[in-house]
Amino acid sequence: MTDIVKCTRCGRRYRGHGEWNVVVSAGRPTGYLCPGCQTTEENVEAVINEAGLHYMGADNQGRLIARQKR
Repeated sequence: MTDIVKCTRCGRRYRGHGEWNVVVSAGRPTGYLCPGCQTTEENVEAVINEAGLHYMGADNQGRLIARQKR
């Protein structure tokens, strides 16, 4: 069964498109933000992370694993 992804702020369902962000706390995904709920600062942070990090998955404790892009 697949989990239904919803925006943490407005409750909108993710339908497979759009620039959604994952909310991360202490390396663990804790929520999602739809494009309409993202602040400018959150969007800039996501663009910087996407440009500089390669996400490889999660460890056995649920923390995201990423390495710096070269």
